[in-house]
Amino acid sequence: MKCKNCHEELKDNANFCNNCGGLVVKNRIHFKQLLIDFFINLFGVDSRFFLTIKKMALKPEEVVLEYLNGVRRRYVNPFAFLAIGAGLSLIIFNYFADDFIAIQNSVNEEQISVLIEQSNQEIPLENSATEKEIEKIKLEKKIATMQLDSMQKMSEFMLRYFNLLAFVFLLLYAVLSKWTFWKPHNFGEHIIMNAYLYGFTTFFTIIAFFLAITIHPTVYMCSFIFSIIYYMYAIGRIYKLSPGKNILKFFRFLLGLLILFIIFCVLVFIGVVAVAAFGLIEL
Repeated sequence: MKCKNCHEELKDNANFCNNCGGLVVKNRIHFKQLLIDFFINLFGVDSRFFLTIKKMALKPEEVVLEYLNGVRRRYVNPFAFLAIGAGLSLIIFNYFADDFIAIQNSVNEEQISVLIEQSNQEIPLENSATEKEIEKIKLEKKIATMQLDSMQKMSEFMLRYFNLLAFVFLLLYAVLSKWTFWKPHNFGEHIIMNAYLYGFTTFFTIIAFFLAITIHPTVYMCSFIFSIIYYMYAIGRIYKLSPGKNILKFFRFLLGLLILFIIFCVLVFIGVVAVAAFGLIEL
């Protein structure tokens, strides 16, 4: 018997080629084997994916610190780990797009109801209202319509680019965690750390999404609270923080988030003012 990859002579009971390391295939391809091969190739040889999931749930510090210390083959690559979670989220959220948008809208259900009511207002006739009242209703109607349209486009944007947004948020989280913990890790190591942590929370979010569809939309929103708790739990184990120090670091993280938000708002305001100054939009 010869190896089908390198044509090296093999023993009859060989499972792998001693020359090239290739798997000795003796059976025909069946659908069941295709599924097994797909999951092995997708999630890593020797169930590295499931080992990574298990360790990230119970001992996240082992995965993160071992990977940073050079143990690279025991666990799934951090970027692949996040990409799998983001990719599955993208597929599932788009398949259940209507449910996804409905769950997102449930957070601001009262506000959306008011906006819908305002956007559907009938403009009164000139002889039944003053000019000022008519202009006010027109403005309310226009603003409400624009807000509803913006919310719809935001949901569609998230559905279309969820996987790309995941890596944008990864950089944001890495900046904030580096701001929170100056030492001993550098920025690149914070990216690795957050890729694992953020990747793990995406899988929980998927589970919460299905529960939200079958039980109640608030289940999905509660997954964000879980993400915060999980981050504090994992970071606490990685840096060996006491509960008090963990809470203080969390407030430092929130302060960094607030600073970034203020900077973002200032940049947006400057952009709007600049565009308006050139007469490209109407204020």
